[in-house]
Amino acid sequence: MKIGLMNRPRHEVLDEIAWIRNHGFDFVDLTLAPPAADPHGVDAAAIREALSEHQLAVAVQTPRFIPLGSPLSRVREAAFEELRQCLAVAQEIGATTLSTHFAFPDGPFSVDEIVSWHTETLAPLCEESRGTGVAVLLENSSDAGHHQFNFILNIMEQVPDLGFHLSSGHAKLELGYDRFGEYLERLGNRLRHVQLSDNDGTADQHLPLGAAPRSTINWPQRIQQLKQSGYDGTITLKVFSPEPDYVLLSRTLLTRWWRGT
Repeated sequence: MKIGLMNRPRHEVLDEIAWIRNHGFDFVDLTLAPPAADPHGVDAAAIREALSEHQLAVAVQTPRFIPLGSPLSRVREAAFEELRQCLAVAQEIGATTLSTHFAFPDGPFSVDEIVSWHTETLAPLCEESRGTGVAVLLENSSDAGHHQFNFILNIMEQVPDLGFHLSSGHAKLELGYDRFGEYLERLGNRLRHVQLSDNDGTADQHLPLGAAPRSTINWPQRIQQLKQSGYDGTITLKVFSPEPDYVLLSRTLLTRWWRGT
């Protein structure tokens, strides 16, 4: 298990990398999003050098607002080009994964249409990633409707090379209960990356682990469930707090729960 932390897109990327390494994390979960980490403006060579200097691995997140499942063909084409740029940056900086986000379109569309629009974008992106060392992943989203789970299962079936990225915070928001276990059971064999955060079930609050009021999550049990599934890869603490000690405490708790102590 490797524990990482996301950069804050409004902060200078190299400063974020230095902070993450100076506080003992194993990797950077690099979000390529404006203003400071725009995929068209980042200095990929400088990022790769900084990662090497600090001996940090890296995973890459595409901006969550890229509408890869848009009903409009020209928008999907533009989304694909943005994802291609993110893939190029990921390859240049030595990332092992590139996470995209399920994008539920607002409107009276069928399951087949929504699945086909995502597949139309993700299948060629996976094809382009072959041989680069970068695996393309699909993450469950925080605002993608009540039946996202079924859409994602269909998309994963249609695109065999696509890996899965499981967000615990997002899984808690789908049907008024927590679908983390369902995702793990159905897609654990495709799981390549995990993000952990807490919330109270009303919004994607990115709280420290175990900090949500009235939470029903048994965090030690959840982490053991993840471990016992056979997963032993990268885990990002997606905890956004102005006080960094909460992030560091979440790491301490995660490590303890992983060890079963």
